[in-house]
Amino acid sequence: MNEKNESFNIKTRRTFYTEEKIAAARKNIEKYDWAKHIRNTAVEAAERYLSYGNDFLWDSVTSQKLPRSLGVNQIKGCPVCGNRIEKYGNYPWLGDPFNNRWRLTCPSCASMFPSNDFEAYYKSGLDEHGFFDPVRTDKSLLKNELYPDRDAGWGVDDGYGWVDPGNKDPETRRYTFVAYYNHLYLWYDGVNSSIRAPLKAFRDAYIYTGNPRYAQAGIILLDRIADVYPEMDSSIFKWEDGFRNSHGSSGQGKILGCIWETGLVNDFITAYDAFFPGMDQPEIIGFLNKKTDQFCGLDRKESIYYIRRNIEEGILREVYPAVRTFQIRGNVGMHQSSLALAAVVLDDPVVSRQWIEYIFKTQEINPWSAGNLLTTLVNNVDRDGQGDEASPSYNSLWLDSLRLVTDALNGYISDSTLDLYKHTKFKKMFHMQYPLILLDRYTPSIGDTKKAGDPGIVCDLDTHAAGFVNTGDPVLAQLVYFLNGNRLEGACRNIFSDCEKAEAEIGKVIDKNGPFKLGSTNMTGYGYTALRSGEKDTKMALWMYYGRNNRHGHKDTLNIGIHAFGLDLMPDHGYPCFADNNMEKHRWTANTISHNTVTVDQMPQSTHIVGIPHHYDGTSDVKLIDVEAPEVYPHLNLYRRTAVLVQVDGERSYTADFFRIAGGKEHVFSFHGAEGEVTADGLNLTDQVEGTYAGKDIAFASPSYDESSGSGFDYLYNVARDSHPEGAFSMDWAIRDTWHVLPEPQNIHLRLTMLTPADEIAVADGNPPQNKPGNPEKFKYMLAKRKGNSLESQFASILEPYKENRIIQSVSRAEVKVGYEIIDNYSTYAVKIVLENGRTDYIINSLNSNSEYTVDNLIRFKGFIGVCSLIGDKPVYAYTCDGTLLALNGCPFVCSDAGCITGTVVSFTRELSIVNEITVCIEPVYEIHSLKGKYIYIKNDGVRNAVYEIKSIKRQAENLFTLDIGDITLVRSWADDFDYSKGYIYDIEEGSDIQIPLSFEWRCEDRDFK
Repeated sequence: MNEKNESFNIKTRRTFYTEEKIAAARKNIEKYDWAKHIRNTAVEAAERYLSYGNDFLWDSVTSQKLPRSLGVNQIKGCPVCGNRIEKYGNYPWLGDPFNNRWRLTCPSCASMFPSNDFEAYYKSGLDEHGFFDPVRTDKSLLKNELYPDRDAGWGVDDGYGWVDPGNKDPETRRYTFVAYYNHLYLWYDGVNSSIRAPLKAFRDAYIYTGNPRYAQAGIILLDRIADVYPEMDSSIFKWEDGFRNSHGSSGQGKILGCIWETGLVNDFITAYDAFFPGMDQPEIIGFLNKKTDQFCGLDRKESIYYIRRNIEEGILREVYPAVRTFQIRGNVGMHQSSLALAAVVLDDPVVSRQWIEYIFKTQEINPWSAGNLLTTLVNNVDRDGQGDEASPSYNSLWLDSLRLVTDALNGYISDSTLDLYKHTKFKKMFHMQYPLILLDRYTPSIGDTKKAGDPGIVCDLDTHAAGFVNTGDPVLAQLVYFLNGNRLEGACRNIFSDCEKAEAEIGKVIDKNGPFKLGSTNMTGYGYTALRSGEKDTKMALWMYYGRNNRHGHKDTLNIGIHAFGLDLMPDHGYPCFADNNMEKHRWTANTISHNTVTVDQMPQSTHIVGIPHHYDGTSDVKLIDVEAPEVYPHLNLYRRTAVLVQVDGERSYTADFFRIAGGKEHVFSFHGAEGEVTADGLNLTDQVEGTYAGKDIAFASPSYDESSGSGFDYLYNVARDSHPEGAFSMDWAIRDTWHVLPEPQNIHLRLTMLTPADEIAVADGNPPQNKPGNPEKFKYMLAKRKGNSLESQFASILEPYKENRIIQSVSRAEVKVGYEIIDNYSTYAVKIVLENGRTDYIINSLNSNSEYTVDNLIRFKGFIGVCSLIGDKPVYAYTCDGTLLALNGCPFVCSDAGCITGTVVSFTRELSIVNEITVCIEPVYEIHSLKGKYIYIKNDGVRNAVYEIKSIKRQAENLFTLDIGDITLVRSWADDFDYSKGYIYDIEEGSDIQIPLSFEWRCEDRDFK
């Protein structure tokens, strides 16, 4: 090869950081203060790192023979002070790689580890390449120098950890101080590390300023990384030996575990692309050749050609084989983005095409197969745009990573079929997060998401601004405006975009369509409902989750929550202590018992995809959601929850909750509110002096109990029981503003009144993860247990959020008759609620809509849900859903031939499309526009539900109607993942039976229901 051409890889331009991107960034820096801040932050960091010198940075790069690990025994605690330090975070040990090399500091007592001078020991083992070889080291340097009152070997770490002789537990006795430091403070941390953080700062500062000093330092660092990267293999350091990495139990990785490796290698690749124009500097060659004089085993760097070859061979060309062998393999989009970046930055006309084709082509289908992007989008992204990881946080990673894939390929390939912004499912992914927003400030902590009740929205402004710029979707413009505090300036903060143009376009949408506003939501593909009421400071939301309960989800199907008065009143635990296979996660944090749902037969729920909604109404003054989950306990005949949100006035609402279970021998209804004092009314509780909810002889988090039982009952402590409860009872949580959301303390409560007879009521404490700073220490749980053979339960309760004063005066069960016979079964229930404002509400719920019932000898009802409100003996409001009769004292408010419309599917949209229709044959409907906003329920095979909102309806013939369901696809998956020409599998079929439940409201003309 002609060295003068420097054409190891012929390249005359940047391929990711294009000249257009650079120009846009510098234009934004001139115009916007936020962009100046980004530039200044990068420059300040780069200057700080330059002050340490190139030798320091070059020497920071360690080789494959030195372990990397994030397991330093915070569970056991600090060896000096003995304190468990998980309260300081997942990775609490402190380090300063610039001023205190190779040392960690306890955040509790400031003791330092290891006790030996590891830097001297490390340098004694460097070979002719400057790589660490433990065989060459001076073992005399392995001695305790910090703690003279301890023996010579105490706290000493040779890189492979120190084993505490006083701890006999093989799982907790090893402290991996050096490995932790190497992992976090050299390689991983993007802010505090001495490798990754400087590299990113030099990259960004050079892009924003063009100052060659930053490229010079960055290339020297990157070249040294390329020296060591090919031989990196973290799999040789085993999890069971205390060397813990982010590899999803695969054991694979290079510098880091394979999941986190994706982000690290992306920084290496983009740094090379950024520095490419600034590589031809003699200072770079001079410095690197001095290093080859020092370490004779290194290849000479006589020209920039050799440096480029080293980086491209040592980093870029390592990506493809590492992806294929799972050394680089993260969540969906992560490893694909690494390969896409490597392909475009390498810019090899043969190899790059091969790699890009690999990204999209279906490979062998298994949990660790790579590529598969088109298959994944169709098969694993649901119709609401969510990935299959359940957690909103993890599903958001899919969107961010896939956006990087398409941004990397944008302008590099001409094949429009590989432009993800044109893919129906990818475009829908930009709509997956905002329907989850509650009170304008929360995303609920579903699965491994956020903390226990903390405010914050999982919805990134930059990501959705990019979605608007590339798709023109006006809803995304409204969302971006909302996420930016309802301000236009700064709404687009992607420094590489034409932000001025984007903001102007967003402004046009706001002028035309107004600001972002959410009504009630039912995401039937994902499995999430939010019933919203109120405005501004009076907003309230009741939500139910019925989606996936595996991967990064929890076993929490039919879990509910309430947000009101600015707070999360029933917070989920959120992200576990660690998202690995630890016992605390599986037996407690992610288990059924820790959530507001029902545990059956002391077992966690089985895995399912999504529940089956039977009823939903989010448009009336009475709102409801009704879902069955047949797969979570397959031995049951029924596992179903119905939640009804009833407005009291314009500011306040309460919820009637009906949870039905048929089958099994034990049902435990679990309920907890937020942190705060709890009082009970109607219970005679006796403290259990020892043990846990699992029993007085079973200790907290008992390993032997955990191995024999999946219940998680042993994580509930401070137990008190009422073994003979009599009738209804209440519990009242005085909610503490744990996260300091409100401007000043307020007297906010959540009250549960349970009407269902139980064999035992217990209260106990349960802890959310304690290594998440700010999390409450504990929650107070109420556990209602029923036992029996072929057990049938209906847990009926009223949930009353209130501030200062209660809104409900009394709650009681109403008498229900069929003819003259009083019925008492789990399928039908009626509740009488007397409100403080003088109104009395009756709520009737029945699974048998064919029978006519009489309630308290006042109300006749036939249907699924009925609500009747009285002031005195005068009716003021009536509501039915899927009902044909609601009458008070013989006066009917609702009298209909049918509570729902039935029919069959005639045809439907069969391609992936943002416009989807279902044509149905039904009885003539004269007010067809009244069906807008209703839901169609289609009987299918049960793999996933087939429930869709009707956006609009058109009559094609007398009995033939076409329903517009918007951008919700009917495609379930590819028919053949390896041959797309075979088409799709669908969630519905022609000829399938349908139902469209109807709801009716009646309001007295001279009385306001609210």
